[in-house]
Amino acid sequence: MDTSGSGAIGTTGEATASIADRLERLPFSGFHRDFLLMVTAGEFVESMMLLGNGVVLAVTAEVLGFSPTVATWVVPVAFFAGEFFGSLLSGLLADRLGRKTVFLYDLLLFGLGMVIGGFVSSAYLIGLFVFIAGLGVGGEFVVVDTYTSEMFPGGHRGRRMATVYTLAVLAAPLIAYLAYVVSHPQPGPYSWRILFWIMGGAGLIVWLIRFRVPESPRWLESHGHHEDAKQLMANIEARVKRERGLETLPPVQETARVVPRRSRYKDIFAPDLRGRTIMMLLFQFFQTGIFYGFTSLAPAFLLAKGITLVHTLLFSMVIYAGFFFGSVCNIFIIDKIERKWGIVGAAIIAGILGTVFALVHNVAATVVIGFFVTFTLWQFSNFFHTYQVEIFPTRVRATAGGTVYSISRIATSLWVFVITTYVLTHGVLASFGVIWIFIVIVAIDIGLFGPTTSQLRLERIAE
Repeated sequence: MDTSGSGAIGTTGEATASIADRLERLPFSGFHRDFLLMVTAGEFVESMMLLGNGVVLAVTAEVLGFSPTVATWVVPVAFFAGEFFGSLLSGLLADRLGRKTVFLYDLLLFGLGMVIGGFVSSAYLIGLFVFIAGLGVGGEFVVVDTYTSEMFPGGHRGRRMATVYTLAVLAAPLIAYLAYVVSHPQPGPYSWRILFWIMGGAGLIVWLIRFRVPESPRWLESHGHHEDAKQLMANIEARVKRERGLETLPPVQETARVVPRRSRYKDIFAPDLRGRTIMMLLFQFFQTGIFYGFTSLAPAFLLAKGITLVHTLLFSMVIYAGFFFGSVCNIFIIDKIERKWGIVGAAIIAGILGTVFALVHNVAATVVIGFFVTFTLWQFSNFFHTYQVEIFPTRVRATAGGTVYSISRIATSLWVFVITTYVLTHGVLASFGVIWIFIVIVAIDIGLFGPTTSQLRLERIAE
């Protein structure tokens, strides 16, 4: 374990306070705001592809004449396969080399993959560069979750994570809008290329301004870099005091003894963590069928209802807007509702709404219900993104997060392909019948075996 022992102390205990203790007592300041903005910028850019691959798939297939099966392999399958390897590798590297190092190369991979991919026409080459872009996105989301959880106190850790995803999720309606613009009134030969270039170019711009982000003080301390951790923490505290006009900082409320230990992959399957790792692996394998079973295939569901491509892209923009409003709502509740129950409740509500979406035939009702499905799904997403990293100790947080998240990437490729190829042919309702199986499994897994985390500091959860 990372920590052991705790006890309330006053300001007299600051001489022995750990980096974690000192981070926990910091009031929100410009330092935290700037960190959130740098994290969010990259998350926003990569979310355009993560959440918009459905509309990218639709435009690419229309322009290049790909069959639904080929288009599915070229865009979502290749992308999520890249995410699998990216999240697994980046998690390991982030625990061994630091959060900042991995944070920088993720965006570079994404940007280059998308820009170069926009210049080719072969299905194989497009798939290759989408895969490379996916490598960057897979690493990005793992490190963002880990990084953000380590920089904020337990009392509002969930709210800050939700803020990152609230701003990033605006990428979903944006990419849907851009796809609509470049495809209206009819898709042209450069429609899909423009989408690739916009996403890749934005990624490279954000990569250039990300070099200012600091390393995680918690990571430095957990790996024995005490002097670097102390110097960085002193700089952060000085900035917070200056920006808040404080002579002294609030007293340390409890202590955590941090024992530096080398990060080893096998530790996530050690007796003290094995149960949590298996629980999250099972969760991630099936939750993707819930989230991406709708997100990636929303345009396909609309097309299956007989709606034209141009109107599908327009309606997808409206439906994807539900992500943003759901995330805004989540900011106010994520630290007030126990996160494990937030995951379970949101999954069940999304399933009910999704079933109604499948049953209705009126176009306006379909779009409105689709909006509320994404509204609920993004709350589900915010809950579990915070949850999946905070339940593990600092020394292996990124490794564990990357491992469980990587399973979701393989599962996404699998479920999207299965639903598109074998289930959707039997109707939209049949697709949600399969999704309900995933919901039941997730509810039992998290509800019975998940630990509680809300309002608790990371070191306390690790114990």
